[in-house]
Order: sequence, then structure tokens, then C-alpha cells
Amino acid sequence: MFKYVALLLLAVPAAAVAQTSAAAPQAPVEAKKNPLDKVICRTEDTVGTRLGAHKVCATLREWKDQEEENRQALEKIQQGQGVTPSG
Repeated sequence: MFKYVALLLLAVPAAAVAQTSAAAPQAPVEAKKNPLDKVICRTEDTVGTRLGAHKVCATLREWKDQEEENRQALEKIQQGQGVTPSG
């Protein structure tokens, strides 16, 4: 009987140690941050007032998308102005 109690006392702590080491939280792996996700703030003037400057914040990706849309709109306007006015 004493042998069984001694084995039980040795087995329980060993099992507890095995469970805690297996369930121990691993150090989180830092994901590489994408440079396009960096937030950039710019001050933009409001048309029609000298006091209306305001701060606009967006990610670098959003700024690049906006610049591309502006470029495409400008090209579209320039292509439409190729017609000479009649008069």
C-alpha cells in the first residue's frame, strides 16, 4: 500500500509539471509591420478662408491611393480640354 501512495505522490506532481510546461504561453511573434500602414498627418487649407486649415490623418496607403485618384482625374480633365472652343 505504501508503494502505491509513494508512486501516486511522485506521479501527480510530474503530471502537473508536464501540463504547465505544455500549456505555458509562448512569446508572441511580432508580425512585421507594413510601412504602408503607417499613419501620416498633414495640414490642409480650406478653400475660401484663411483660418480654415485642418489636420487630416491617413495611412500611407490611403495617401497614395488618393494621389493616384487625383492624377487620373487630372488626366481625364486634360484629355477633355483638347477641344478648341468655337466662337
